[in-house]
Amino acid sequence: MPSLPGGELTLAKLLALLHVAPERRQGYDESLFNRWIDEDSDGCNTRREVLISESLTPVAVGPGCSVSGGSWYSAYDALTFTDLADVSIDHVVAMAEAWDSGASRWTPERRERFANDLGVAWTLIAVSPRSNSEKSDKDPADWLPVISSAWCNYIADWLAIKVRWTLAVDQREHDALATLLMQCGATTRPAVLSSATAANPIPTPPVAGSNCEPSYPSVCIPPAPPDLDCADVSFRRFTVLPPDPHRFDGDHDGVGCEG
Repeated sequence: MPSLPGGELTLAKLLALLHVAPERRQGYDESLFNRWIDEDSDGCNTRREVLISESLTPVAVGPGCSVSGGSWYSAYDALTFTDLADVSIDHVVAMAEAWDSGASRWTPERRERFANDLGVAWTLIAVSPRSNSEKSDKDPADWLPVISSAWCNYIADWLAIKVRWTLAVDQREHDALATLLMQCGATTRPAVLSSATAANPIPTPPVAGSNCEPSYPSVCIPPAPPDLDCADVSFRRFTVLPPDPHRFDGDHDGVGCEG
């Protein structure tokens, strides 16, 4: 899976990679994401794949991907379940939130990949039905796990997913994350792009009033500080205008991060 250069990033660095834009809910329908497919045709759909991989104890997988045995821990509320019927699979960044944050412009294929993303361990997780229902499609400005010790991992996963899929954050969400991450100094995540994002990136033009540096008019990159390098952003060969505060255009030809 392609990775943005830089390896593990602090939560502040991950947040700096995200552009700030208003959310737009118009036109959302859950069916537009086609969740729980059997991508590898092994008889187990995405939900069952998560249940199998996240079980704390080995499970037996029978015909039709029937699953027996196993136990699952819900990090949101520190509950453990031994009956898979009692377990929900949560999209850490909900499909509706993704739609609001940029997925409304995606192809159906890209939305399907998001809804069934098994490429990293933090996009889909097993949780209690109650916590999944309470979280619903809320972002961290409106909902956090009831277990406060889970907050840092939760917002780290949230940020890594938004970077992975080049999704935006709204201003209220951004400000809540900026406040929360101050208590998570040692927490990091790799900035791992999805295959769909790496193969077909969708640069997002700046939105009036959003946190985008005007020196880069064709993409949305936050202003300094912090000072970013090409290794810190996913965009390549974008327009650069003076004063270029991040110094992306080293040869002053008007094009940033050409390598």
